[in-house]
Amino acid sequence: MRFAFNPGRQVTFGVSIRNPGPSPVTITGIAVDDGPADQHVFKVARLAANPAVDESSAVVFDSATAAPFGSIRVGAGEELPVFVTITIPDVEQAPGAGLFFDDLAVDYDVLGLPRHQRVPMGFRLLVHSANGYVPR
Repeated sequence: MRFAFNPGRQVTFGVSIRNPGPSPVTITGIAVDDGPADQHVFKVARLAANPAVDESSAVVFDSATAAPFGSIRVGAGEELPVFVTITIPDVEQAPGAGLFFDDLAVDYDVLGLPRHQRVPMGFRLLVHSANGYVPR
């Protein structure tokens, strides 16, 4: 996915987090950057999800009905549609340069134990600066 570089603008994209394991998990956090806070490039402005209403309901991927993200249980073999809104940073860009990422950091509990894992999104999100930019 490619977006034009525009500092301060927000971009929303959707991902699906699947639990391939044999046990249910509780997703407790999702982040774009999981390194030291002073090195984060993209800031998550909003997380929203479409959790299943009950065991028999189908997974819905609809940003209009997504609720703010909170800890959500995802059963074995199930998936969770999530909408992530990031803010484009106010950083210097050379003409033709860009910022990108292609995975998310997911915090979850499984069998009562906390876990942290980088999960590939299956696509690369690129914020491209065609003409360059220098912050004021």
